[in-house]
Amino acid sequence: MFGLEGIAVPLGFALCILSTLACVVYGVLNWNRGQCPEETRPRRAARGEN
Repeated sequence: MFGLEGIAVPLGFALCILSTLACVVYGVLNWNRGQCPEETRPRRAARGEN
């Protein structure tokens, strides 16, 4: 396969490409998660702070 001897090198290439794709998909799906919604953020004006 492409002049690569054995199974370890092609398997390593394939796993690197698959893990990169998995990380990209995970990043796209979780792009804006973890941020506080607007109504749960403390308001400075409501507490009298400036």
